[in-house]
Amino acid sequence: MGMITEREVDRFYAEDGIGHRYTVVRWQDMIVFRPLSGPVRRIPGKVRYSLATGEQLDDRSDGSLVIVNDAAVLHKVGT
Repeated sequence: MGMITEREVDRFYAEDGIGHRYTVVRWQDMIVFRPLSGPVRRIPGKVRYSLATGEQLDDRSDGSLVIVNDAAVLHKVGT
């Protein structure tokens, strides 16, 4: 039997087109698998992004992120 848990795996800064800076949180599902014999295994699952404030982000094929309720496009920046 398996159970899915979610954990934070990364935080980074991103900026929109007018220079506002946001903290982005990368989340990943971990599928916890407990077989009848042997050790518990954690298998990485899907990844999602959100702002530190909790707003959801969609990732795009070009590597940018979009705030779901705002449509602002964010690009990752260095620290």
